[in-house]
Amino acid sequence: MNSPLKILVFGFITFVCSTSYTQTYDTRLEPFYSKAEIQKMIQEDVASYKFIVNALNKALFIAVIPAEKEADIQFDGTLEIDPNLTHTYLSLGLEITDKYQYYKIEGTNQMVVVYPRIFLERK
Repeated sequence: MNSPLKILVFGFITFVCSTSYTQTYDTRLEPFYSKAEIQKMIQEDVASYKFIVNALNKALFIAVIPAEKEADIQFDGTLEIDPNLTHTYLSLGLEITDKYQYYKIEGTNQMVVVYPRIFLERK
């Protein structure tokens, strides 16, 4: 094979490979971050990206408020949500902090419990 043909074939293969390559990411982030922000996070701060994705999966749960403990629980607020739907801390507009957070779900005997950062970093 002559040299110009080798260059052309190599260039074509490089072009096809580079255009077909797409970085995958958790699409649940799209309503909250632009694609550019997600790509930048993956490239420059992969630990933060992994933490956020882990938190999407594990940061909160919904539980029935134990009647005997309801008076002792210090709620951080109330949420008007359907407890039967799937929620994430981002979809609820919450942040991961250094403490447990408790939100009463309006019109129910249920609450959202959000784990603290240190708990999620260990999970």
